[in-house]
Amino acid sequence: MKKQVLSIISIFFLISNSSTQTIINTESLLREIDSTFAFKLNIDGNVNFGNIEFAQLNNSFSVGKKINNSLLRASFGYEYISEEKDVLADDWVGQIRFNKFYNKNSAFLFLQGQNVKSLKLLHRYLMGGGYRFRIKEKMTNYFDFSFGFFYEDELYEENNLSQIEKYNYRYSLSSFSNFSITEKILLNTSIYYQINTKDLGDARLFIEPRLYLNYTSFPIYLNLKYRYHSKPYVEILKSDTELTFGVEINL
Repeated sequence: MKKQVLSIISIFFLISNSSTQTIINTESLLREIDSTFAFKLNIDGNVNFGNIEFAQLNNSFSVGKKINNSLLRASFGYEYISEEKDVLADDWVGQIRFNKFYNKNSAFLFLQGQNVKSLKLLHRYLMGGGYRFRIKEKMTNYFDFSFGFFYEDELYEENNLSQIEKYNYRYSLSSFSNFSITEKILLNTSIYYQINTKDLGDARLFIEPRLYLNYTSFPIYLNLKYRYHSKPYVEILKSDTELTFGVEINL
């Protein structure tokens, strides 16, 4: 039977260092596509006038369609932040991802594009693929591992007069897990590790654990995102952290 899932998430957030990541986690949507269709929408905003002029808009969506043993997903997000008429973020990110399943394992291809103002990243375009396989599974608990390879085109603003463009190939190692701590508490974790093929010291790490508390009709969640780049190409911090919490509604 065809089942449709609609998820709307309201987010209150605490941000440390920088608010936007260069690695996006579309694989987290795979947890919700046990049926043929899934749709996820996030919208929130904040506007202040008077002594403090502040405006913020965040929105993102992910949609997935499963046909037989194939799954196609698309994700898009946009963030705008201004304070005292100074634009701090005007960022977008999008990805298209295709998975072909072989039992619990899958091969995948993806295309991605984005910009990140806080990281001085004018654009980042990726194209690649890989293979994800199931290591362990017990009821709703599982642990997956994937390896892949992708091409990377990045353009950075070094200062107002110059830019830096980087073309790299990277190996990608990832893990995805879903673990029920108790009947009411669930932990979902994704980890990405990306290594420059020509410079093994140039590595990126992304960790995103999400804790669900299912004590009400609408699960409360706490989400942490941590990003680390060992060799930034411009003068920025090597790491940034984002903490969000909210309520998830499934209709």
